[in-house]
Amino acid sequence: MTEFDVVVAGAGHNSLITAAYLARAGMRVLVLERAARIGGDTSTEEVTLPGFRHDLCASAHTIFQSSPIVRNDELELGRYGLRYLFPDPVVVMPFLDGPGITMHRDRAATVRDIARHSPNDARAYERMLDDWDLIKDSQNRARYSPAAGPSDAIAALEATPAGVETVRWRYSSALDTVRERFENERVRTFFLWLSLMTMARVDQPGTGLLPLSIAAGRQAFSWTTAEGGSVALPDALARIVVERGGAVRTGAEVTRILIEHGRAVGAVTSDGAEYRARRAVVSTIHVKHLPAVVGGAALGEDFVRGLARWRTGVTMFVTHYALAAEPRYRLDGGPTSSVAAGICGSTEELLAALAAFERGDIHLDRPPLLCISSSVVDATRAPAGRHTLKIVGFLPYELRSGGPERWDTVKDDVSGALLEQYLRHTSGLTERDILARHIESPLDLERRNPHNYRGSCHGGEQDLAQEGALRPMPGWAGYRLPVAGLYQTGATTHPGASVTGAPGRNCAQVLLEDLGIHFADAVAGRATSSRS
Repeated sequence: MTEFDVVVAGAGHNSLITAAYLARAGMRVLVLERAARIGGDTSTEEVTLPGFRHDLCASAHTIFQSSPIVRNDELELGRYGLRYLFPDPVVVMPFLDGPGITMHRDRAATVRDIARHSPNDARAYERMLDDWDLIKDSQNRARYSPAAGPSDAIAALEATPAGVETVRWRYSSALDTVRERFENERVRTFFLWLSLMTMARVDQPGTGLLPLSIAAGRQAFSWTTAEGGSVALPDALARIVVERGGAVRTGAEVTRILIEHGRAVGAVTSDGAEYRARRAVVSTIHVKHLPAVVGGAALGEDFVRGLARWRTGVTMFVTHYALAAEPRYRLDGGPTSSVAAGICGSTEELLAALAAFERGDIHLDRPPLLCISSSVVDATRAPAGRHTLKIVGFLPYELRSGGPERWDTVKDDVSGALLEQYLRHTSGLTERDILARHIESPLDLERRNPHNYRGSCHGGEQDLAQEGALRPMPGWAGYRLPVAGLYQTGATTHPGASVTGAPGRNCAQVLLEDLGIHFADAVAGRATSSRS
């Protein structure tokens, strides 16, 4: 039996952010991770061939750039090896029947590219970025505020210079926003596809700010790419924990939270080892798995019943490729390489794919795709002259015919169909350039990481007012679970998924407050004792 101040279950980026702040506040922290490698959905592994480093889920750390963690350098992540790259172009969208669209790092260049399709839409894009500037500070404060809830979000929107109009933007659908602001079909397609990148149902109410926030984030920070892979972020965070006297242990799955006299006091791993926590336990176990690990009785009937409201957002089907050649896209200016590319022929094609998703059908008729080739900007990702590629389709976990288990039978054929759609939009790349591939269906995503519940790497959509976070319920207050001394962070807490760092930072603030420690002391890296 080993004792620490805090035991953390899971080593994704949010739980490691919580751990890093606690460590900087002087606590001895133990992080326990089920997998052989830390990172969770910010992991990077050689799943195809040696030397080819693939981001298994998250690739872009764009929202993170607006966080106090980065903006104010609160954790000094650069000291621990984290370096970001900002590709240009940001993202391209080739069309088979005419000119494509390119978002450049330079705002004026993006505006000029849109103007080729519609001068009106070019002006509308600038207005959209200006509208986001009116509300971005309030949205960022809400995101990085532990106490923020639906009413706070509405109040924050109403208090912006745009006033009540922003509430309408927020509770519209992304589809409504795109159709209202843009007239050209290709421009509409680009921004609707971009809005899908948080895996939200963009045809549903509550997603209306996504075209503003995602476009503005990409325009400001590009398809922000961590040098060496997404795992560079969790690696840097783990170094902070270890430097401050803590430990990070892999191959250590937490199967039970120890509760004594109504308080969380540690964790037990699958090998029977017991780790005691003097002050608190932090969980990033998926909320749907919490009753099995904590105990439904301890969490309470209301909390467990409330979990039934949680449901997944749009799930992904992913194939990773090791390539002998650089992917280049068919654009009217000539073959163009890009870290990110969107494949989508029209808004109707995207809506048809979402309708099929809702039915549980595998949609392969001109399916929309997300395509990432990080090696275009980061030479550490592949051997010289070689490249990585990730092709993401948006397909359901629960298949109407055969259920999730059917994926094991059909995934090779599905991957091949998505590749065929992809290659039609590239120049010079053929199947002969594929050195190896690694396929993960939504079922495989869940098998690899249980936090990808029902194949969802991106939190849920049961409460759009909370941006995919778990809706507060009786017994739930912020990041405090109904058990004393037990805290929750990760994609199922406010403000939801994506690489924002917000759930981890917010959880640290709440926990430190409960222990009587100023959060500012953690930011300053001052080890302190509790306030009396």
